[in-house]
Amino acid sequence: MEKENTTKIKGEILLGIIFALELYALPVQFYLLLKNPEFTFFSAAVRFLSFFTITTNTIVFICSALLLFGGRSTANAFFRKCTTITAITVYILIVGIVFNLLLRPVLDLQGHHLIVSEIFHTVVPILFFFFWLFFVSPEKISFKVISYWLIYPIIYIIYTLVHGLATEFYPYPFIDATQLGFKTAMVNGVFVLVAFVVLSVILIYISKLRIKTKT
Repeated sequence: MEKENTTKIKGEILLGIIFALELYALPVQFYLLLKNPEFTFFSAAVRFLSFFTITTNTIVFICSALLLFGGRSTANAFFRKCTTITAITVYILIVGIVFNLLLRPVLDLQGHHLIVSEIFHTVVPILFFFFWLFFVSPEKISFKVISYWLIYPIIYIIYTLVHGLATEFYPYPFIDATQLGFKTAMVNGVFVLVAFVVLSVILIYISKLRIKTKT
């Protein structure tokens, strides 16, 4: 019992760190956008939420907040499920992997832009993965749930392409239909979805291995 309590406390400390990082980085990133004179509050909000990085880190923030402070609410019960946390882990790891493999070499960020970028793309993905791996009790997860986990990235890709056609703004160069052509942007989007599937399979398999080691 004492070991379980210690583990729970460690998990809550890690969640608290994630929560604090997001509580700092999300408002700062929005403020940096709002400082640009070409944006109104509304247009800055739309641009802000057009990044998969932002929407996913917002999900992580909501998840950590509810796990810490949600009590016995229905939302807390949903975000406490191993399936839910595993899906969020997939999303935030994709944020980190895509940025560090594809975007970091072409970006030159400075100051607060650099700080919040590292929080969003490196620190939070690693910490949330550690939380999932060490402090979330593994459950049997069917590979069939991956089709449900893909709903969020599919909706995001469709929104990005439609929004881009209307505004000519694309948050990521690999899905920029103006520069690459719509067909190439679509193909790149499919590759990203494949990455989601592969990472989902890996995490579900790890969860199954963790169950076996406990039995």
